[in-house]
Amino acid sequence: MSKILELKNIKKKFQNKDIHQGVSFSLYKGETIGLLGYSGAGKSVLLRSIIGLEEIDEGEILFQNLRIDHLKENELNKLRQKISYSFQNAALFDSMNVFENIAFPLIEHTQLPEEDIEKKVDQVLDLVGLREAKYLMPSDLSGGMQKRVGFARAIILTPDIILYDEPTAGLDPLNIEIILKLMNDFKQQGLSGIFVTHDIPAAKKVCDRLLILKDGRIHFSGTPKEFDESQDHYIKTFSLNS
Repeated sequence: MSKILELKNIKKKFQNKDIHQGVSFSLYKGETIGLLGYSGAGKSVLLRSIIGLEEIDEGEILFQNLRIDHLKENELNKLRQKISYSFQNAALFDSMNVFENIAFPLIEHTQLPEEDIEKKVDQVLDLVGLREAKYLMPSDLSGGMQKRVGFARAIILTPDIILYDEPTAGLDPLNIEIILKLMNDFKQQGLSGIFVTHDIPAAKKVCDRLLILKDGRIHFSGTPKEFDESQDHYIKTFSLNS
């Protein structure tokens, strides 16, 4: 597998609190990694740093071997077509229906005619199983449906990487399984992903590797099997308490 994303010695501080003290890891094409850690460990901050919503203090972020941590806003907009962010709360526009929410990135970033936009929206709605919700408003949707609409919007521009920020948080077991199946479907299509979560069982069902953030650094990196078999005291305690 070829390396698609690399974080090198990332450091980040908020006021006097160190969040990241030298985070380094790589993501490979077609791979999904789980980014785990206790609340406040800086998991979501890393995702936001990757797409330029947070500015790192030190280190380097490389996408396809090109450094992206110092991009200007117009360059970041182009990057966000290749690295898509699936927000924890779906972040849908309340005043737009499902079709308009999903079509928004196509309208903003492409010159596609209306009929092609509608065709692409229908395709991703079929993929997430929500064609019947096409003209509903976000307020008409359950939490699980909103997350799936968020997924549809995240993949509409055919990105190389999806950043998943707590996609299963607050969902019932049935909707969690639907979300995890979609994530595995995306992976089968060759998309790479970073899955930020507190849900270790969910991460094991999707991720090729698990990374544990502790004290501002990557404390553990390994397969789900290596995670389960680890004799590291912190990993054992983390697994029991998560």
